[in-house]
Amino acid sequence: MTFLKLLSASARQNFTYSCHQSVAWHDVVTDSYDKALRFLGSNDEEISYDNSPYIRAIHDGCALRKGYGRTVLEINTLKIDQLPIADVMFSDFGDQNQKFGFEVGPACFLG
Repeated sequence: MTFLKLLSASARQNFTYSCHQSVAWHDVVTDSYDKALRFLGSNDEEISYDNSPYIRAIHDGCALRKGYGRTVLEINTLKIDQLPIADVMFSDFGDQNQKFGFEVGPACFLG
């Protein structure tokens, strides 16, 4: 992995959050990102809405907290050591009828 990172100029990874009445990124009701997912990079840096310009929502189907949906987040960074994602922190869970699942995509290192 170290050699691959040395040869790369950027890195990219997707994270897909499947939801039922749960927010992953933007909360339309409160118009905030208070419950947005937070990630821990391989270099122990936190990657989140409020501290990283390298993360964006490609599709935010969980923003309304109604029914089933999915949100796809993309981390596209020049900080090669941030990827792959090491951990994730979920904020919007615990209410009755809430469900979620997730899929971590492969980390792609680009020269």
